[in-house]
Amino acid sequence: MDIHRVAAEVVSLLDGKIVKLGRVQMLRDKLEEFARRELTHDDHVVIEATGNATAVAEVLALRGSDRDR
Repeated sequence: MDIHRVAAEVVSLLDGKIVKLGRVQMLRDKLEEFARRELTHDDHVVIEATGNATAVAEVLALRGSDRDR
């Protein structure tokens, strides 16, 4: 996840291939929506170390597990 002020560029490694998932706006509700739609409890997220990386990690960690319930 390449984080910028307005949006993040997201890619995934699936079966050894890089798949572009697109852009996610850097708004809490949009990050939560992304996490619910794309993440499971087995996923690992790599986030660019930047000023707001901790906040993004917290949102994704809280919402990604919702999809598995």
